[in-house]
Amino acid sequence: MNSDTTWMELSVKTRSEFVEPISELFTTYGDGNVLVEINGGHNPDEGETVSHQNWVTVKTYIPKDAEHIKKKAAIQAGIDLFRLVGEIKSLNCKDLFETEWRESYKKHIGPINTGKRIAIVPSWVKDYKLGSRIMIKLDPGLAFGTGHHPTTKMCLELAETLITLDSNVLDLGCGSAILSIAAAKLGAKSVVALDIDKQAIKAADQNVIHNDVSHIVTTSIGTINDISTEKRYQIIFANISSKIIIDILPKIETYLDATGKAILCGIVFDRKKEIEKHIKDNGFIILDSIISEEWVCFSVSKYSQT
Repeated sequence: MNSDTTWMELSVKTRSEFVEPISELFTTYGDGNVLVEINGGHNPDEGETVSHQNWVTVKTYIPKDAEHIKKKAAIQAGIDLFRLVGEIKSLNCKDLFETEWRESYKKHIGPINTGKRIAIVPSWVKDYKLGSRIMIKLDPGLAFGTGHHPTTKMCLELAETLITLDSNVLDLGCGSAILSIAAAKLGAKSVVALDIDKQAIKAADQNVIHNDVSHIVTTSIGTINDISTEKRYQIIFANISSKIIIDILPKIETYLDATGKAILCGIVFDRKKEIEKHIKDNGFIILDSIISEEWVCFSVSKYSQT
């Protein structure tokens, strides 16, 4: 992108049950990835529990090119339909430049430690005390995956316990490639990172190079349908939507090694039981599940692990 590119930010507040359909709508018509912001929080030290009724903000970005009016109209029409059946606020729109967007998210994204072994450090932070942690240097651009989102954090926590030195890893919907880079730095032998978004792959390529793992991580535009049927993986990441996870579970079963594990995330809490049933119906055993805010993450295998 040029530094003077003008973008339109589209955002809407909704309840958790409409996050997925709105995300699908934004993905269809938005040129940047979908961002989901959870409002509010809880303090477990005070005995507070997670509320599953909070408002959630869903955002996307589209370039102000010859097609932006048509795209905005399509998104508005979809939101109007959703509002007939659910609690959804009005669609908000604002213009911003690429440089403005970057400076804005820099103010809100800082270094974080996740799990026991990983530190995620934005590329613009030059001095950070790692201790014994593995550093992932990250510039997400307009790609999903800063490490701050609960789904990414949960995937990283599970990856720490599942990645081994001989792991061949597949990362579906890789976004910024944060999970792929983590897998490489945790010892994976090879990682294939796929995404359908050109902007995501652009950010992923830069992050892979900056983290010196280009000899391990290969990025490509594509989906699980583009993988050779002969390939098998010890670890498969699918941090995407529930709908897509349901659709590709049979193929994940095909590409997963006999004793491999898949990490499935991007699942809103309200669909936990539904997804559990789909997982079991497709021949998987649930090894672990983590809940964070409005989200659920599963690790699954084809066979019980002894």
